[in-house]
Amino acid sequence: MKDVRVAQRYSTALYQAAVEQEIIDKIATDASYLLELAETSDEFGELIHDPLISPEFKKEIFQNLFSSRVDPLMLGFLTMLADKQRERGLVAILDNFQSILDEQAGRIEAQVTVATELGETQRTKLIEKLSVYSGKTVRLKIDIDPSIQGGFIAKLGDTIFDGSITTQLERMKLQLASGSLPARG
Repeated sequence: MKDVRVAQRYSTALYQAAVEQEIIDKIATDASYLLELAETSDEFGELIHDPLISPEFKKEIFQNLFSSRVDPLMLGFLTMLADKQRERGLVAILDNFQSILDEQAGRIEAQVTVATELGETQRTKLIEKLSVYSGKTVRLKIDIDPSIQGGFIAKLGDTIFDGSITTQLERMKLQLASGSLPARG
Protein backbone atom coordinates (compact mmCIF):
# COMPACT_ATOMS: atom_id res chain seq x y z
CA MET A 1 0.00 0.00 0.00
CA LYS A 2 2.87 2.35 0.81
CA ASP A 3 4.34 1.87 -2.68
CA VAL A 4 1.02 2.84 -4.26
CA ARG A 5 0.90 6.08 -2.28
CA VAL A 6 4.51 6.85 -3.20
CA ALA A 7 3.79 6.20 -6.89
CA GLN A 8 0.73 8.45 -6.72
CA ARG A 9 2.66 11.24 -5.03
CA TYR A 10 5.56 11.18 -7.50
CA SER A 11 3.37 10.76 -10.58
CA THR A 12 1.16 13.65 -9.49
CA ALA A 13 4.23 15.84 -8.99
CA LEU A 14 5.53 14.92 -12.46
CA TYR A 15 2.14 15.65 -14.00
CA GLN A 16 1.86 19.03 -12.28
CA ALA A 17 5.39 20.03 -13.32
CA ALA A 18 4.70 19.03 -16.94
CA VAL A 19 1.45 21.02 -16.97
CA GLU A 20 3.16 24.08 -15.45
CA GLN A 21 5.91 23.93 -18.09
CA GLU A 22 3.34 23.23 -20.82
CA ILE A 23 5.19 20.11 -22.00
CA ILE A 24 2.67 17.45 -21.03
CA ASP A 25 2.75 15.81 -24.50
CA LYS A 26 6.54 15.52 -24.45
CA ILE A 27 6.57 14.07 -20.94
CA ALA A 28 3.80 11.63 -21.91
CA THR A 29 5.94 10.48 -24.84
CA ASP A 30 8.96 10.13 -22.56
CA ALA A 31 6.92 8.14 -20.04
CA SER A 32 5.75 5.74 -22.76
CA TYR A 33 9.32 5.35 -23.99
CA LEU A 34 10.63 4.59 -20.49
CA LEU A 35 7.82 2.13 -19.77
CA GLU A 36 8.53 0.30 -23.01
CA LEU A 37 12.23 0.27 -22.19
CA ALA A 38 11.55 -1.14 -18.73
CA GLU A 39 9.37 -3.83 -20.29
CA THR A 40 11.76 -4.83 -23.07
CA SER A 41 15.25 -4.28 -21.61
CA ASP A 42 16.41 -6.63 -18.89
CA GLU A 43 19.49 -4.45 -18.36
CA PHE A 44 17.40 -1.33 -17.69
CA GLY A 45 15.18 -3.31 -15.33
CA GLU A 46 18.23 -4.56 -13.45
CA LEU A 47 19.66 -1.03 -13.27
CA ILE A 48 16.57 0.50 -11.69
CA HIS A 49 15.92 -2.43 -9.33
CA ASP A 50 19.46 -3.22 -8.09
CA PRO A 51 19.93 -1.67 -4.63
CA LEU A 52 23.67 -2.35 -4.76
CA ILE A 53 24.21 0.15 -7.58
CA SER A 54 24.87 3.56 -6.03
CA PRO A 55 22.51 6.46 -6.72
CA GLU A 56 25.44 8.45 -8.14
CA PHE A 57 26.22 5.72 -10.67
CA LYS A 58 22.55 5.42 -11.63
CA LYS A 59 22.34 9.19 -12.15
CA GLU A 60 25.43 9.03 -14.36
CA ILE A 61 23.90 6.20 -16.40
CA PHE A 62 20.60 8.13 -16.73
CA GLN A 63 22.53 11.18 -17.95
CA ASN A 64 24.48 9.13 -20.50
CA LEU A 65 21.48 7.16 -21.74
CA PHE A 66 18.78 9.80 -21.76
CA SER A 67 20.25 13.32 -21.97
CA SER A 68 19.60 13.48 -25.72
CA ARG A 69 16.48 11.26 -25.67
CA VAL A 70 14.13 12.67 -23.02
CA ASP A 71 13.07 16.15 -21.96
CA PRO A 72 15.22 17.79 -19.26
CA LEU A 73 12.23 17.65 -16.88
CA MET A 74 12.05 13.86 -17.26
CA LEU A 75 15.81 13.53 -16.92
CA GLY A 76 15.73 15.62 -13.75
CA PHE A 77 12.86 13.49 -12.49
CA LEU A 78 14.87 10.29 -13.08
CA THR A 79 17.94 11.67 -11.30
CA MET A 80 15.77 12.88 -8.40
CA LEU A 81 14.30 9.37 -8.09
CA ALA A 82 17.84 7.98 -7.95
CA ASP A 83 18.84 10.55 -5.30
CA LYS A 84 15.87 9.55 -3.16
CA GLN A 85 16.39 5.85 -3.97
CA ARG A 86 12.90 5.59 -5.44
CA GLU A 87 13.90 4.50 -8.95
CA ARG A 88 12.68 0.96 -8.18
CA GLY A 89 9.17 2.42 -8.29
CA LEU A 90 9.68 3.98 -11.74
CA VAL A 91 7.29 1.63 -13.56
CA ALA A 92 4.52 2.11 -10.98
CA ILE A 93 5.07 5.88 -11.02
CA LEU A 94 4.92 6.09 -14.82
CA ASP A 95 1.90 3.74 -14.96
CA ASN A 96 0.15 6.02 -12.49
CA PHE A 97 1.24 9.07 -14.52
CA GLN A 98 -0.41 7.54 -17.59
CA SER A 99 -3.56 6.89 -15.54
CA ILE A 100 -3.65 10.59 -14.61
CA LEU A 101 -3.28 11.50 -18.31
CA ASP A 102 -6.04 9.07 -19.24
CA GLU A 103 -8.37 10.44 -16.58
CA GLN A 104 -7.77 14.03 -17.69
CA ALA A 105 -8.43 13.08 -21.32
CA GLY A 106 -11.52 10.94 -20.62
CA ARG A 107 -9.67 7.72 -21.43
CA ILE A 108 -9.45 4.46 -19.56
CA GLU A 109 -6.95 1.64 -19.89
CA ALA A 110 -8.23 -1.86 -20.46
CA GLN A 111 -5.85 -4.63 -19.50
CA VAL A 112 -6.60 -7.45 -21.91
CA THR A 113 -5.18 -10.96 -21.76
CA VAL A 114 -5.40 -13.08 -24.92
CA ALA A 115 -4.01 -16.45 -25.95
CA THR A 116 -2.53 -15.14 -29.20
CA GLU A 117 -1.88 -11.73 -30.73
CA LEU A 118 -5.02 -9.86 -31.81
CA GLY A 119 -5.45 -8.76 -35.39
CA GLU A 120 -6.16 -5.09 -36.14
CA THR A 121 -9.86 -5.76 -36.78
CA GLN A 122 -10.18 -7.63 -33.47
CA ARG A 123 -8.41 -4.81 -31.60
CA THR A 124 -10.69 -2.21 -33.16
CA LYS A 125 -13.88 -4.16 -32.34
CA LEU A 126 -12.73 -4.78 -28.77
CA ILE A 127 -11.90 -1.09 -28.29
CA GLU A 128 -15.31 -0.11 -29.68
CA LYS A 129 -17.24 -2.49 -27.41
CA LEU A 130 -15.28 -1.54 -24.29
CA SER A 131 -15.65 2.16 -25.15
CA VAL A 132 -19.43 1.79 -25.43
CA TYR A 133 -19.52 -0.05 -22.10
CA SER A 134 -17.32 2.48 -20.25
CA GLY A 135 -18.44 5.67 -21.96
CA LYS A 136 -14.76 6.58 -22.37
CA THR A 137 -12.10 6.17 -25.00
CA VAL A 138 -10.31 2.88 -24.30
CA ARG A 139 -6.56 2.31 -24.54
CA LEU A 140 -5.62 -1.38 -24.68
CA LYS A 141 -2.73 -2.92 -22.79
CA ILE A 142 -2.44 -6.45 -24.11
CA ASP A 143 -0.75 -9.44 -22.47
CA ILE A 144 -0.34 -12.77 -24.25
CA ASP A 145 -1.07 -15.85 -22.11
CA PRO A 146 -1.52 -19.10 -24.04
CA SER A 147 -2.90 -20.82 -20.92
CA ILE A 148 -6.31 -19.16 -21.43
CA GLN A 149 -6.55 -21.23 -24.66
CA GLY A 150 -8.69 -18.70 -26.52
CA GLY A 151 -11.06 -15.80 -26.03
CA PHE A 152 -9.96 -12.96 -23.78
CA ILE A 153 -10.00 -11.56 -20.27
CA ALA A 154 -10.47 -7.78 -20.07
CA LYS A 155 -10.08 -5.69 -16.92
CA LEU A 156 -11.69 -2.29 -17.28
CA GLY A 157 -11.43 -0.32 -14.06
CA ASP A 158 -12.92 -2.58 -11.38
CA THR A 159 -14.84 -4.74 -13.87
CA ILE A 160 -13.48 -8.00 -15.28
CA PHE A 161 -14.91 -9.61 -18.41
CA ASP A 162 -13.74 -13.21 -18.58
CA GLY A 163 -14.51 -14.73 -21.96
CA SER A 164 -11.58 -17.13 -21.94
CA ILE A 165 -11.97 -20.69 -23.17
CA THR A 166 -10.35 -21.93 -19.95
CA THR A 167 -13.05 -20.28 -17.80
CA GLN A 168 -15.86 -21.46 -20.08
CA LEU A 169 -14.56 -25.04 -19.90
CA GLU A 170 -14.28 -24.79 -16.11
CA ARG A 171 -17.90 -23.58 -15.88
CA MET A 172 -19.11 -26.47 -18.06
CA LYS A 173 -17.12 -28.91 -15.93
CA LEU A 174 -18.80 -27.58 -12.77
CA GLN A 175 -22.23 -27.73 -14.42
CA LEU A 176 -21.63 -31.32 -15.54
CA ALA A 177 -20.44 -32.30 -12.08
CA SER A 178 -23.54 -30.78 -10.46
CA GLY A 179 -25.93 -32.09 -13.12
CA SER A 180 -27.25 -28.63 -13.82
CA LEU A 181 -26.65 -28.24 -17.53
CA PRO A 182 -29.46 -26.30 -19.18
CA ALA A 183 -31.88 -28.51 -21.15
CA ARG A 184 -31.90 -28.11 -24.92
CA GLY A 185 -35.18 -28.40 -26.55
